[in-house]
Amino acid sequence: MRVLIFSTVWPEPSSSAAGVRQMQWIHFFLRLGAQVILSSPSKLKNEQDWGYLNLPAGVECVPLPLNQSEVGETLKTMNPDVVMFDRFILEEQFGHFVYEACPAALVLIETEDLHFIRKAREELKEQYLQLTEMPEHFYHTTGALRETASMERADQTFVCSTFEAALLKNEFSIDEEKVTWVPFFYDEPVIREGAQKTFEERDGFAWVGNFRHPPNLDGLRWFRKEIWPRIKVRFPKARIKIYGAYPTEEVMQWNRPQDGFSVLGSAEDLSAVFENARVNLAPLRFGAGIKGKLLEGFRNGVPSVSTAVGVEGLAPASINEFDLGALVVNTPQEFAEACIKLHEEKPLWEEKREQGKRLMREVHSVQAQEQRMRSLLESLLLKRKKGVLPRWNSKILRHETFNSYKYFSRWIEEKEKKRI
Repeated sequence: MRVLIFSTVWPEPSSSAAGVRQMQWIHFFLRLGAQVILSSPSKLKNEQDWGYLNLPAGVECVPLPLNQSEVGETLKTMNPDVVMFDRFILEEQFGHFVYEACPAALVLIETEDLHFIRKAREELKEQYLQLTEMPEHFYHTTGALRETASMERADQTFVCSTFEAALLKNEFSIDEEKVTWVPFFYDEPVIREGAQKTFEERDGFAWVGNFRHPPNLDGLRWFRKEIWPRIKVRFPKARIKIYGAYPTEEVMQWNRPQDGFSVLGSAEDLSAVFENARVNLAPLRFGAGIKGKLLEGFRNGVPSVSTAVGVEGLAPASINEFDLGALVVNTPQEFAEACIKLHEEKPLWEEKREQGKRLMREVHSVQAQEQRMRSLLESLLLKRKKGVLPRWNSKILRHETFNSYKYFSRWIEEKEKKRI
């Protein structure tokens, strides 16, 4: 089986949860015995060295440019059995090439998170956590039209958040058979001896996140301005270490180790970050999808303090949000109090740590999810072979959008040629 994965950017699992998710899918297909081809229109950090990606052996990397008719010929040569788009935007950009050049391929979309949810919440980020009732048609945006249309064109869509799976079904009437919840699935849900360090062997708070992701930067600004001063008044010896790829100049200026607030830049090994931390913090006011920073903390034995946005969608409805390994609070005062409480109260800390570890083993592990995923993929491939897929609605949308995307892409290509 030949699997072609279109990636928005080349995977960086040490920098973002999206990178972790991409690598999980790559390893999953490799375990099936598939030949995996990874493609992206994004530029490499180092054009001369593919090794920095640190991909598993056997993965072929093929850059494919945007709006170039040669892509169709390349796809015909690849002749993949399965095509997975990482986020809907790549299905918009490359879908028309795939539908024409690879008509027999099973087409999948990995959403990472639903962009239209994040964008809608960002508009109300100052008030979102305090909303007791959602405004009518809050998520019915142009972005939602684009993203759900992409899902309808594809054969199957994967979401990592239970909240998003329910929203697509209940509010957007996306057929349950077309959307599947697949949580993050780790080979090692709880790792390293450091994950077993005791309450007494740990100290301080940790925060991790890619600063190119708007919810992270907003959350840290909110924490620094509204929450950290409240913590320091009641807990003067508090210390926090901030880790994240692509920190801005603004963020680096916040580095004040003498005040217990240390900004340390990118971390190549998140296990080392969490090894000595007692509490993991995720002060998010908006966002979507699953927060990888929480899962990384849980798998390293570190409980969390977060918001309703932070823990949203982490587990099926059968698991209560109070059993997720985190204290969930939504106001600055509550957040500060929860931070001190979890950092200082050993019985609560141990209870939350065990909840986090249990969540990782029972929900976010390969052992818990892989057989279900294998069975689903086998079923989809069989339906594709029998002609059940693509569904009629998918055929309609592919037909209606094919020429518009195709000729718009060719117009851009010709325009670029003339410019050059």
